[in-house]
Amino acid sequence: MTELKPKEVTFMFTVGGGDEHYDNMERCITSIKDKFGNANFLIVEFGTRLSSTRQRKVISLPDVIDFSAGKKVGYIIWKHKYFAALKVRTKYGVYVDTDTVMVDDDALKKIIPALSGGIAVTQHFWVPTIEHYQAKATTKDTLSLFQEAKELCELQDAHPFFAGGVFMFEKNSKTIAVFKKVLEYYDSFYTDDRDYVKSITDELFLAGALMQDPSVIRTLSGAVNHCCMGDEHMPLILHEDALWGRNPWEDAWTRVSFFHCNVARRDPTENYEGELKEAVKKAWGL
Repeated sequence: MTELKPKEVTFMFTVGGGDEHYDNMERCITSIKDKFGNANFLIVEFGTRLSSTRQRKVISLPDVIDFSAGKKVGYIIWKHKYFAALKVRTKYGVYVDTDTVMVDDDALKKIIPALSGGIAVTQHFWVPTIEHYQAKATTKDTLSLFQEAKELCELQDAHPFFAGGVFMFEKNSKTIAVFKKVLEYYDSFYTDDRDYVKSITDELFLAGALMQDPSVIRTLSGAVNHCCMGDEHMPLILHEDALWGRNPWEDAWTRVSFFHCNVARRDPTENYEGELKEAVKKAWGL
């Protein structure tokens, strides 16, 4: 296998609103530079704070979201993950939420060259299938709308539900078609006269788009996108000075690639003790 060059990869972010989101993103970018190397960065910004540099391409969309309107806007930000994916010019793209931090680059430098034209995703630790998601995330007030979205995406209960916080892909006609399909689903469901519906997120549309062509799916360990919420949610251990994790139903441990937690709102170490707590703290640079 040819050694992966950092310049072959673009890491994508979507950001806007309060300072915490910008601070989180800068922390993540610093961690990627420190561990992965001098990759490219593509930032879709709902504002005008940022400017493009040689290494960072900024696409400014200041008029897309009115943050002062008092409405939920996350679903619009999430939609633009897939807009960003279509703008990637390198061989590979990696989307990461702003409230993540790279812990270890070992897995990514093996996964990315082995994508074989696919999209690599992890199943959600809490709701790994559409059936789980419907049972746990919908309410009596949103169930009929969820069923509408589920039918739109041609999803079945047994289909996997993927976490949208981290995904990676090799750019080609098939993967581009998946991202275009996500945007098509978005525009079909979220028409101009419909605001955010609780539980109808980009992850539902991503699942539907991926199931249109399952041949592109590369399912990864939950440790690639590990939420710092304690063993009740995602088991975590310190082994040979490295952090290893997994989804609760998985047997195999894998070195953690990204931690996921909004540290402006919650202490990512609060569910850990001793050496493990210190290792989590160090990973976040706290």
